[in-house]
Amino acid sequence: MKFKRRLNLIIGRKQIVIAGVAVLLGAAVYVNFLYAGSKQVKTAEPDDTQTASYGEIRFVDAKTADDKTVNITDTASDEYFAQARLDKQKSRDESIEVLQSFWYGGDSTPDELAVISDDVRAVSGYIEKESRVENLLKAQGFTDALCYLTNNSANIVVRTQGLDTAQAAQIKSTLLGEIAVPAENITIVEIK
Repeated sequence: MKFKRRLNLIIGRKQIVIAGVAVLLGAAVYVNFLYAGSKQVKTAEPDDTQTASYGEIRFVDAKTADDKTVNITDTASDEYFAQARLDKQKSRDESIEVLQSFWYGGDSTPDELAVISDDVRAVSGYIEKESRVENLLKAQGFTDALCYLTNNSANIVVRTQGLDTAQAAQIKSTLLGEIAVPAENITIVEIK
């Protein structure tokens, strides 16, 4: 009886499971070795004909001997803005749905409910401010605009025929009139 009990202490279920996993892992490594053989992985090597340095800027519309001009037609940019609006609305709806599921989950403490209500207020505030910025930019003459806000950054997408520094300053001014964001965390993207 003592021998059987001592044997159970040495070889238990956990040890058998660990040994089984180790055998399966070893078998997987062996099979991988068999199928891989001596194949060598090819890596991309830099092309000596192209010289580029970090930080070099290449414009999409730049025309060089080997570059192609990429233009987005009006219908493509219309589709982009429509799809972007749908994606933005979908992500906002999902985040609100998650917050509502936490709120109505029933097992939250009063402190957790206070944090959830703060999050709901923040999301609704972002939605309101994004809408206001988009409408103000359209009123200032931009054909279309999208605004994405987070707690410390802002991304603005505008449709223009060529964004100059005065327009960029105008966009920044409009944005900073609605929300306090560090200037280095503001991104303006132009869609033609």
